[in-house]
Amino acid sequence: MHCDDSIPAIPLWIDGHAWFGVFSEFIDIREADGSVNFRVPKCGPGEAATAVASARRAQPAWADDAALRQRLLDQLAGMLDQFGGDLARLVARETGKPFAAAQIEVARAAAALRDGAGACGITPGEAAVQTVVGDAGDPLVSVVGGIARAIAAGGAVVVLSPASAPSASFALAELSARAGFPAGALCLLHGDLQVRVAMKSALGS
Repeated sequence: MHCDDSIPAIPLWIDGHAWFGVFSEFIDIREADGSVNFRVPKCGPGEAATAVASARRAQPAWADDAALRQRLLDQLAGMLDQFGGDLARLVARETGKPFAAAQIEVARAAAALRDGAGACGITPGEAAVQTVVGDAGDPLVSVVGGIARAIAAGGAVVVLSPASAPSASFALAELSARAGFPAGALCLLHGDLQVRVAMKSALGS
């Protein structure tokens, strides 16, 4: 834990934009070389409820337009291709993976988005707000795989980034806005097990 205000925090993503709040706790992002150059705010029940509410507002119209979901997933995949080197550097910096391995992860993420696009309107599932929890070992593809499956089924998504490697998740959220995702279709939180509990509670309310 580091509360030095000189260390910038990676914000949340709610309602289609970077979302800032007042936080008392932060989690350091210790990069592969041991340095701490960024941190993330440790979210709580309030942030979880705000993200879930945003996703719930977006979800009905989003679920009803399979063609839009397909087109936007394809566009997001194209952006991963376009910015693949930048995303790979983020993954490598925070995980310690060789750059070539990080590039492979980005390519797998783009393929998962295209698979999701192909399944839009076909994949059965509950069209609802769904949660996706990232894995620090594969911080991009673990998030993207869950997002693609949820959106293919008509769901809006609330993502919990892997707190030790969140940068690629935030970059993905920014790219989703560039691709034209409607506000709330993809939201991003940061934190730990307590945030997962808060997300589950917010979905049950």
